[in-house]
Amino acid sequence: MKREKYLLLVPIIALFFLIKTYSSISLFDFGPLFIFTTLALLAELLPVKLPNDAEVTVGFAVYIGSILVLGYEASVWVAFISAFLSQIKHKVSGNPFFKKSFNIGLYILMVGSSGYVYKKLGGIPSNINLYKDFFRFIVLVITYFLINVGLMVFALKILYGKSIRNIFKATFIETLPSYIALAPLGILLAVIYINIGALGLILFLIPLLIARHSFKLYMDMKKVYLETIQALASAIEAKDPYTKGHSERVAKLAVAIAEELKMDNDLISNLHYAALLHDIGKIGIPEPILNKPCKLSEEEFEKIKVHPELGANIVKKVDFLLQASFFIRYHHERLSGSGYPEGLKGEEIPLGAQIIAVADVFDALTTDRPYRKAMTVEEALMEIEQASGVDFRPDVVRALKRVLEKEKSGGYVAR
Repeated sequence: MKREKYLLLVPIIALFFLIKTYSSISLFDFGPLFIFTTLALLAELLPVKLPNDAEVTVGFAVYIGSILVLGYEASVWVAFISAFLSQIKHKVSGNPFFKKSFNIGLYILMVGSSGYVYKKLGGIPSNINLYKDFFRFIVLVITYFLINVGLMVFALKILYGKSIRNIFKATFIETLPSYIALAPLGILLAVIYINIGALGLILFLIPLLIARHSFKLYMDMKKVYLETIQALASAIEAKDPYTKGHSERVAKLAVAIAEELKMDNDLISNLHYAALLHDIGKIGIPEPILNKPCKLSEEEFEKIKVHPELGANIVKKVDFLLQASFFIRYHHERLSGSGYPEGLKGEEIPLGAQIIAVADVFDALTTDRPYRKAMTVEEALMEIEQASGVDFRPDVVRALKRVLEKEKSGGYVAR
């Protein structure tokens, strides 16, 4: 609750734009204002979901068109009215007041700030010259984009306590394609309205909806990938009731460690996939061995040791999981060379595999197994620290410790 209160800074600042432009309301032409508000509202009611509880809509094109046609003063009210009405219907988790207030303020700030910059650069409403105004268009779009990404990062950092660097990279990468596609459509919207009028916007809706549909298909495809992986992980765990939820916990912890180590966002994605599927090779291990309530015989353990290689061979046949397959293959290797399946040492072991190894061992130690009771977090961390530099990379162990400290203070939840 205390963290969410900081989100009110955005609507408080946004209120400045509403007050600043209120005196201009009597000068607005309410016909165009109604048209652009309706278009913006329709766009906001058709969002595309992103990771980290964020969303993108095609409203960006409408707001850009509104700034170019109506000016930033009227566009601030287009943003306010459309965002307010869409948030009435919008469902959010947690505290709806703080989040909805933030969302409304976000739109006002994006439109108000970028429109104000456009005006200061000499942009004149309903007077567009594609050649002379090209630089102004670029600055308008960049300003809108950076404010959007910056404020989204601010909100996600407060709500989830994750690395600003990684949130920024993820948000930047996920939203940039939509901005590149929609910016020309926003300019086209303005040109059509100025030269043809309101009826011309009906034709404009077709490419706008196509752009929205294409971006949604892209995001849905990524979602299907992840859901398929999670389903596979669940199928594996169904063979062993003692490891229920193990893969998801390991994946969350591995990603948190990777973020502490400031790994590249693409590598973190592959690490996430690998951690979810790190035990997929156990699908080829007989259940009596997996569920044996006492110590395994040497022969039984040799069969268990095959599962990283089996898992890697299954996963590498899927193109987007090729890198993840290496992390799966080597997640039981140890720095000293005492691991399996290949007995790799030190730097020979991929960093992603070493992160999964630490997360895997920590979760195994802190959950009940048929042959022993769970350790406390402190006991498990102490045991892993004793193996630091021998079995596990010291920097990975230190990152684990920082993650657990954040969890204790409420900044990260792994389990």
